[in-house]
Amino acid sequence: MTGCPLSGGASARRAAGSTEPLSFAQICDVMPVAAMTCDLTTFTIDYANPSSIALLHAIRDRLGIAPDAIIGTSIDVFHKDLVSQRSPLSEPGRLPHKTRLRFGDEWLDLQIHALPEPGGRVGRALLVWSTATAEVLKEQEEYRLLRMIDDMPVAVMTVDPATYRITYVNETSKRTLGQIEAHLPIKSETLLGASIDVFHRDPTHQRQLLADPANLPHHARIKIGPEVLDLQASAVHGTDGAYLGPMLTLSIVTQQVAAEARIQQLAHYDTLTGLANRSTFRGHLGSVLAREGSDLGLLFIDLDGFKIVNDSYGHLVGDALLRQVADRLRALCDLPGVMVSRLGGDEFAVMTPETELGALAAFAGRLIDALGAPYHAETTRRLEVGASIGIAVAPEHGREPEALLARADMALYSAKAAGKRTCRLFGAEMETRLHERLHLEAKLRAALCTKDGLFLFYQPITDVRTRRVTAREGLIRWHHPARGWISPAEFIPIAEESGLIRDLGAWVLRRACEDAATWTDGARVAVNVSPRQLGTGTLAPAVLEALLASGLPPDRLEIEVTESALLGDEKAGLADLRRIRDMGVRVALDDFGTGFSSLAHLRAFPFDKIKIDGSFVRDAVTRPDCAAIVGVVADLGRRLGVTTVAEGVETTAHLDLVIAEGCTEVQGYLLGRPEPRDADVATIAGLVTPATRTAL
Repeated sequence: MTGCPLSGGASARRAAGSTEPLSFAQICDVMPVAAMTCDLTTFTIDYANPSSIALLHAIRDRLGIAPDAIIGTSIDVFHKDLVSQRSPLSEPGRLPHKTRLRFGDEWLDLQIHALPEPGGRVGRALLVWSTATAEVLKEQEEYRLLRMIDDMPVAVMTVDPATYRITYVNETSKRTLGQIEAHLPIKSETLLGASIDVFHRDPTHQRQLLADPANLPHHARIKIGPEVLDLQASAVHGTDGAYLGPMLTLSIVTQQVAAEARIQQLAHYDTLTGLANRSTFRGHLGSVLAREGSDLGLLFIDLDGFKIVNDSYGHLVGDALLRQVADRLRALCDLPGVMVSRLGGDEFAVMTPETELGALAAFAGRLIDALGAPYHAETTRRLEVGASIGIAVAPEHGREPEALLARADMALYSAKAAGKRTCRLFGAEMETRLHERLHLEAKLRAALCTKDGLFLFYQPITDVRTRRVTAREGLIRWHHPARGWISPAEFIPIAEESGLIRDLGAWVLRRACEDAATWTDGARVAVNVSPRQLGTGTLAPAVLEALLASGLPPDRLEIEVTESALLGDEKAGLADLRRIRDMGVRVALDDFGTGFSSLAHLRAFPFDKIKIDGSFVRDAVTRPDCAAIVGVVADLGRRLGVTTVAEGVETTAHLDLVIAEGCTEVQGYLLGRPEPRDADVATIAGLVTPATRTAL
């Protein structure tokens, strides 16, 4: 390198084999660090080592001169602001000095150090250069990332795993925690640097979780005062794989937790009486029977005369009566191992570890006496109903829940036939009822072959805003020549158990699509699907066949399914529903809130419609909790973009309430009863008598 006043004679001495110490220039020439020297009087570069020349080639387009000609050039070539650059060089006392310079897309770091002469005077400076482009880009990327996280609508924090101090808090975190800071030991603005312990009652447990990335991701809900905080922790690793610490995302879910608790209550308990509902009772019965050597007694209870009370005084009085019945049962069944449930309507069940027949009969007698005592409604009205009880015992009468339930039901039927207000133990002679069911199954099979006596009635579903009929639900009816109108509650279970439900369901689909294709108002037709039709792979072909045969557009067909239909092979059932929905057919979740309601199903499948069970609508006008449930489900539907239908709308009060709670459609006797299609009116008129009219 020429022109360097520090290097004179160096080469010659090396050639002569001199043992003198290496000069400054000799050292700088071989250093892998970009170095220059500058005269502080003239601000002229008088030395540049090879590494600095190579570095300058990276910015030659922005430099304005050839890098090899840098010696003798003013230092000003590197900086547009001459004063800014010369200032630290003019005052050696301000050295060392560090700055970062940009040359187009490249960034260089410059460190300036004083070079004192032997007498201590500083007349020169050492300029050490290094490339900073990668570092700058990384810093910019980190800055952009932090800005993105700051602007995210999710509350985010990071924690030092060594000190458990909060190292980063985005703006959303401050806003979110600001809503509940009255229940925190610190203010939201002082979170940065604070201990993460402020969020947990058991800091030791929390620290153990966050210290080890093997514990992450971790999800927890933390109670802070009356509020519930949803906290999710995930591990953040560096590019080398090292654990940098946990990142926390949090949200306030107090209202969501309350709604989930209400729906959970709805899923397991009867909303009218507070007793365990059918699904909970059935599940507990199955678990007890599954235990080795478990014996139990099962009592089926049906109220005698309840329908007369309900029809005479209305549902409000009937519901008040059912609540009093539940209270009496709850008091009498408050015994170890005893569980009482409302199965539905005026049917109740009691499971007890008692199996001695005399003790069971005495227990049933006490229940009958208690339930037969007068009731008081509206303070002045005196009501009386009775109770009939059927008893079955495990394992004598079966070890499977369905078998035991069926035999207790047979015993109840026998008690009713014996004059009511009594109890009967299941006996072999009651098996004749099974033969009756087989006989009915044969008649149903014959009806499916000939289609004689099978009818489809339609009940309108109405838009609350326009009062336009948006859909009609198809409801199957069966008239037997000898027995008259047979309730669907009687023959549908037989069809399901016998496998006839496939053919019966296919007939309903074909008839519904054919009828809907003739409707001039463009309303959709809704068809109920039995749990036995799902998960078998036969439903989608039946739907497709019905659509093709009728020419009905797929979007005018709605398939209604209850959550109980998904409890078996849920994966296969959802697959069937997806195939149907892929055709363009709408899918509705029916009877939401009556035993199996779960947010998991709403998350697992994009239902087009949620139908709120009519029992809540009837109760909602007098019970704020039922009104709240209707509102919660309506709000859930609105947030999911799903239509909500309130069933059982029988009065203007029901209608006003469901509209106020946000339901979008309604169904019930107020706006339309089930009616046959025009082609069947004359035929049905010849079948209906005053005695059978109520069966419709």
